[in-house]
Amino acid sequence: MATWKKVAVSGSDISQFNNDAGYITSITAQNAFATASYDGTLLLADDANGNLTFASSSNQGLTISANAGTDTLTFGLSAIPNTSLANSTISGISLGNNLNDLTVDNATLQLDSGTTYNGGTAKTISVKDGGIDTDAIATSLGTIGVNSFTGSFSGSFVGTTDLPDLTDGNGIADFTYDGSTTATISVESDTTTGGNVVGVSVTANGVGINVDNIDGTGLSANGSGLLDVDYGSTSGTAVQGNTTITLTQTAGEIDITGTAAQALGGGPSYTIGLADTISGNRTFSGDTITINNDLIVQGTASFQNTTNLEVSDRFVLFASGSTGTGDGGIVVQQATQDVGELFGYDSGTTRWGVTSSFTANNSAYTPDAFMSAVTTLASTNPNTSGPAARYDAVGNIYVSSGDESIWIYS
Repeated sequence: MATWKKVAVSGSDISQFNNDAGYITSITAQNAFATASYDGTLLLADDANGNLTFASSSNQGLTISANAGTDTLTFGLSAIPNTSLANSTISGISLGNNLNDLTVDNATLQLDSGTTYNGGTAKTISVKDGGIDTDAIATSLGTIGVNSFTGSFSGSFVGTTDLPDLTDGNGIADFTYDGSTTATISVESDTTTGGNVVGVSVTANGVGINVDNIDGTGLSANGSGLLDVDYGSTSGTAVQGNTTITLTQTAGEIDITGTAAQALGGGPSYTIGLADTISGNRTFSGDTITINNDLIVQGTASFQNTTNLEVSDRFVLFASGSTGTGDGGIVVQQATQDVGELFGYDSGTTRWGVTSSFTANNSAYTPDAFMSAVTTLASTNPNTSGPAARYDAVGNIYVSSGDESIWIYS
């Protein structure tokens, strides 16, 4: 009868199986320890009746206490004397003694109590009120008052006795400034610009420019203080606002919304798109053609010179047109066209399997061999509480996550 049967592996105990009667006859026949040693000294080796003893030397600080009721050993370090420490002094002072006194002058610095500190108790050090006076401040910085600083700076900035001069340029009234005296900056009331010289006037109402002296390609002064724009199709001329543009379309290729003539000056607007139905043969060239949504091919799709098929989807659905159960799989062609090795799903046994010399246009197959499925649950006996019944098939494996036992169905 086919059932789940336990597999003996490395580390298995005989008591895991049914034939363990008499395997352990008496606890006295077993050693409590196989070996025990410390720092190379052998304490116990294959001794069925030996005792393992823990001891502590007096005045060394390590204490050991035992509780037979709870089988507990407790180790403590609370009684270690200072003399047992590897370093029993700090700066030559034995542990437990105060350090040499640190003394403050009680004039510039002060403690919250007394004038010395030897590490015995916590103290706070601070600057004493009035402890720092102007005698400790360089005389070149002037005089420091309670809330103010008076005096002057001497020396140089950027290697000079004065700041570099700041002077006027075009359109700015004459002035100089080197940081030593106050200066005022103002715009000249009448000046000119570079290039084509143009008069500029500055008044309380703003800045005025005489355009009669301005000329250039496509621009001309009309003598009344205004500029005229030249229209034309040559470089430097403008397009007149009432000039129109007309777009035409070809049926079966491009759709254009708003084909009537529109004035350029009115901000013409056209919508250009692909026709819903494109007629005739069309060729798309380029290394990558991307289609963001569904592609429906109602004829035959031909993929030429495809060496490797790359599918970015994580899951691929086969037999998507099926409405019932059935077989299916992947065929790797061998020497004969459309015939090869099949890896497929067998609906009759609800298992994956393989077979050879399979013709790809068949709708069903009989496996030569099956793929073993591995299942796992917490149950330690899959015969009483195990995986789904579909996995009760010869060759399948069960691994318990409870006791890590391994079972095979046979």
